[in-house]
Amino acid sequence: MTARLAVAFALLLCVSGLGLSATINSFAIIDAVNAKLSPDEQFNPFGWYPQKTFRLHREYRRLYPQGGLLRREGFLAAAMLLCIVVVAWLLGFGLLATAWLGGLGTLMLWLIYFQKRPAT
Repeated sequence: MTARLAVAFALLLCVSGLGLSATINSFAIIDAVNAKLSPDEQFNPFGWYPQKTFRLHREYRRLYPQGGLLRREGFLAAAMLLCIVVVAWLLGFGLLATAWLGGLGTLMLWLIYFQKRPAT
C-alpha cells in the first residue's frame, strides 16, 4: 500500500469519527430544544428531511441565541468536508473536480449551519 492510500484511508477513518461526533451533537441539539418545547411541538429524533432540519435549527437559534451546539456541528461538518476534499486530491481526482466538490460542500455548509435565517 502506498503512502497516499494509507493517508487517504486514515482521513476516511477521521470522517467516520467526525460523523459520529456530529450525530451525537445533533442528538444534544434535539434534546436541548425538546426540553423547552411543549410535548406537541417536540421533535421526533427519527425521520429527518431538509425542512425539519431547518426548523430545528431555527428553534435552536430562537431558544439558545448564544448556544454553541449548532456552531460545533457546523465545524465538525466542515472538518469532514476538508478530509473528503483531501482524500479526493490524494486519490487523483482532477483539480476541477476537487475544487467543485469543495466549493459545493462549502456552499451547502454555509446554507445549513452558518447563514442566519429570518424568523417566520
